[in-house]
Amino acid sequence: MTLWMAVGLGLVVTPASTSAQTFEGRVLEDESEAPVATALVTLLDAEGAQQAVSIADEGGLYRVRAPEPGIYRLRAERIGFETFETPLLEAGVADRTYAVDLVVRSDPLELPGFTVETDRLSDEAADRAVQLILGLSPQSLRFRPVGHEAIQGHVDRAHNLVDLLRWEAKAGLVITTNHQGPCIAVRARGCLPVYLNGLRLRRDFVESVPLEMIYRVVVVTSTDGSIVYPSGAVLLFTEVWLG
Repeated sequence: MTLWMAVGLGLVVTPASTSAQTFEGRVLEDESEAPVATALVTLLDAEGAQQAVSIADEGGLYRVRAPEPGIYRLRAERIGFETFETPLLEAGVADRTYAVDLVVRSDPLELPGFTVETDRLSDEAADRAVQLILGLSPQSLRFRPVGHEAIQGHVDRAHNLVDLLRWEAKAGLVITTNHQGPCIAVRARGCLPVYLNGLRLRRDFVESVPLEMIYRVVVVTSTDGSIVYPSGAVLLFTEVWLG
């Protein structure tokens, strides 16, 4: 395993034991070195395309698997902190774990209640971004997309994604839960896949998504006519991704 510490633009590299082809480590606050739980960690390739996603646990621990050896960077996002990206990291050896601790800086202006609304992505810009992704107007969908203001209302009530969907989608959306995780279906016709910024999530991972990180929730059904998601899907987008 290779250990890297990412702070600002600096990297410290030291060797360790061999494991799988993954990146793992902790997301830490820069001054206190306290763990930053529920930070969204994304693995990007050299061109900036997303390859994997993880959410830091209560100890700040994350883990993402690289699809193959290559050049990557890691991005960490969390409300209340500046978005942080590492320099390019070379994962040139298969069957190895690269440990990278991500140290993020506090940004009080991003805390709920202190956000300057003019700095946020507008609803119109978010809708345009979603339309480019789907090839459809969000307003033409059977289920109206859930925007930032409504999502924050659910955050204030300590709801998770499943709670939000039960509340917002209303008639026609059936949600059940078993040992595999929540199943979100339209009239019980099979579980819709859930995507976060274009990456499909495991069912048992869905309820772990920190709702405060989500800027748009879009439910696409098989009757909406999407070429990208012909069988339907639940799409979660962060503000950074849509912007």
